[in-house]
Amino acid sequence: MPTDDTSDDRPESRPPEPRPSVDPRPSVDPRIEARRNDVHARRRLRVWITIGIVVVLLAAAFGVSRSALLDVDEVEVIGARRTGARQVLEVAGVEPGTPLLGLDLSGPRKSIAALPWVAQVRSSRSWGGKVTFDVTERTAVAQVPIEAQTPGEQNWALVDIQGRVLQIDHTRGRLPVVLFAPVPEPGGWLSAAALPLLEASEALIPLQGEEIGAIAWVDGELIVDLPGVGRAHWGGRDDPRGKAVALATFLARVDLHCYEKVDLSIPELPALTPIDDCS
Repeated sequence: MPTDDTSDDRPESRPPEPRPSVDPRPSVDPRIEARRNDVHARRRLRVWITIGIVVVLLAAAFGVSRSALLDVDEVEVIGARRTGARQVLEVAGVEPGTPLLGLDLSGPRKSIAALPWVAQVRSSRSWGGKVTFDVTERTAVAQVPIEAQTPGEQNWALVDIQGRVLQIDHTRGRLPVVLFAPVPEPGGWLSAAALPLLEASEALIPLQGEEIGAIAWVDGELIVDLPGVGRAHWGGRDDPRGKAVALATFLARVDLHCYEKVDLSIPELPALTPIDDCS
C-alpha cells in the first residue's frame, strides 16, 4: 500500500549570530570637547555677569529714587490770587522731601479743586525737584445778601455764573445784587433756579452805578429793580447781553421817572409802560 511521505526541504533554522555593538556617535577629539566646554562655561559666566549688573543697576536706581537727588525741593503755586498760595499748599499736602518717583498728583489736584474759588487746576513736575500747581479761579458775577448771626448786620455771598458760592463778605461790594435763598457755605452751590438771575447779573455788571437795583424772581418773573424809577421786566434767558444794552440805552436817553415798567423780553423792541397822570 503506497504511503505518502512528505519531506521538509526548508533549511534548518539557526539562531542569528550576535552583532558587535557599535557606538553611533562619532569620536570627538578631546581638545575640541574641552574647547566646547570652555565656550559653554564662558556663556554661562556672561549670563550671570549680566544678571548681576542688572540687579546692581536696579538697586542703585531704587536707592537714588529714595535719595535727596529725586526728592521734591520746591512746590510752586500759580494763579491762586483769591484763594492764596498758602491755602493751596495746605490742602495739596505735597511736602519738600517727598520722593518724586511714585508721587501721585491726582489726589492733591482733587483737594485743590474743592476750594471755593478754584475752577480748574493743572499739575506738573520736573526732575529738578519742582512740583507746580497751576490754578484757574472762578469769577464772581453777583452778590447775594444773607442774614448775619448778629441781628441787624448783613453779610454778602459772592457767587459765580454757575451758582458756586465763593466767599462771604461783611461789606457790600460793587457787583449787582441778586436776591435768592437759601445760600450755602462757600464751596456750595445755589439751586438751578438762581442761574437765570446770575446770567442777568453778569450781563448787567457794566451798568453798575446806573441805578441798577436788585435782581430777583417776582411772581415767577425775572425783575431788575430800578430804584426810584421802576422795574425792568427781563423776560426769558435768551440774549442777556442784548437786554442789558437795551436797558443801558433807556437809562442814558430816556427819563424813566414817568414809566413804571420797561419790558426787555424782546431786546430789539423794548416796551415802556407809562405811569398815569405823570408829568
